[in-house]
Amino acid sequence: MRFVQKEISNLPARLREALVLLTFDGQSQAEAATILGTTEKAIETRIYRARNRLREKLEKFEG
Repeated sequence: MRFVQKEISNLPARLREALVLLTFDGQSQAEAATILGTTEKAIETRIYRARNRLREKLEKFEG
């Protein structure tokens, strides 16, 4: 779990904020967009990128 926490903290702020709001705080994309002052599409893109980066790091860690 520490590995995941470390990698989340290493994400760029824009990706990390969106990921935390949706995954851990339970906000919807619309709510996260309002909080971060952006569009729902931007939130969707940020979540996609954040999850892909984390997946890549985990694959390297396990490999």
